[in-house]
Amino acid sequence: MSETPKPAPASSTPIPALTSLNLKSFNLAAAGHDGVLSDESGSLVIKPCTAAEVSFYEVSCSEHPEFAAHMPTFFGTLQLSEPSSDTPVPTHNRNTKIVLSNVAYGFTRPCVLDVKLGAQLWDENASAEKRARLDKVSNESTSRNLGMRIAGMKVYKGSASKDPAVDEMGYRVYDKYYGRVFTAENVIEGIKEYLISELTEEQVVLVAKRFLERVRAVRKLLESQESRMYSASLLFCYEGDRAAFEEALKQEERKAAEDKENDKEEAEEEEEEDEDDKIKKVEDMKLIDFAHATWTPGKGPDENALQGVRSMEKLLAQIAKE
Repeated sequence: MSETPKPAPASSTPIPALTSLNLKSFNLAAAGHDGVLSDESGSLVIKPCTAAEVSFYEVSCSEHPEFAAHMPTFFGTLQLSEPSSDTPVPTHNRNTKIVLSNVAYGFTRPCVLDVKLGAQLWDENASAEKRARLDKVSNESTSRNLGMRIAGMKVYKGSASKDPAVDEMGYRVYDKYYGRVFTAENVIEGIKEYLISELTEEQVVLVAKRFLERVRAVRKLLESQESRMYSASLLFCYEGDRAAFEEALKQEERKAAEDKENDKEEAEEEEEEDEDDKIKKVEDMKLIDFAHATWTPGKGPDENALQGVRSMEKLLAQIAKE
C-alpha cells in the first residue's frame, strides 16, 4: 500500500507522520462503517470521506472555531492506493481518507454510542430511491418523532458477564437494527442499556450528567449557527472499566489541584513535561459524520438536527435525574 498525505489546511491541526506499516483496522465504530483504519497508537481514525465532508471540516476550522471544538480534531486527508492487509475491502470506491482524532482514545474500555440526528436523513442531492429508503427508516424508527435514533453501540459488560452476546473481550455490540425497534416512549431504555457496564449506579448518574452538559452545549451552539447536517451523529464515549473510571476521576482531581496551585506559565511548563503521559478520560462526546453537511448563511439554525439534540437532552436529563 502506498500513501500520499495531502497537507492539511492552515486552519487544521498538522497531520502526523503515517506509513502503511502503522495503519490497522479500527474496531470501535459503533455504527459499523466499512474501511475505517487507525494508527498504531490508536489516537487517530482514518476513514473514507467525501469532498463535501473535507470541505465542511476545513470551513469549520477556519471560520467556525466554536463549532470545531465539538468535532474530532481534523488533521487533513490521506490518499491510499489499496486497503491494508487486515482490513475488509470497503464497499465504496473512495480512496481518499480523512484523518481525525479518535474520540475513544484515552479509555481503557471505551463504551461507544452513535446517535443519528434528524428526521430527514437525506440532502438535496439524494436520488429519489435513496430518499424513499431513508424516509422509510425514519418513519419506522424514532428518527421521525424524536429526530434521533440509536445507530449502534459497543458496550463493555465485563469479562465475567454470562450474557452469550458478550464477546471474549467483554463487549456486547448492538448493530444498527437494535435502535430501530424502539419507539418515542421506550427509547430511553436503549440509552439506559448503553450505560450498563461495570460502573455503579452513582457513577452512571455522573456520566449521564456530564453527557447532559455536553449535549446542552451542542444544542446552544446549533441554535446560534446556520448550517445543515443530514445524517450527522452525536458520538458518545465513556469509560466502562470501573477501576479505570475511578483512576480517571482521580487524575482529573490531581490536574485541577495542580492548576490551582500553579500560575498559568508554570502550568503550561508542567503540561509540556508530562505530554508523554497518557491522559485517562472519564467521558467524551463529539459531533461526527459530515458527508452531507454544509454551512448555510442566512438560512437560520438547523432545526432538523436540533430536534434530535433536544430529544437527547431530555432523555439524559431523565437518567441524570434532573
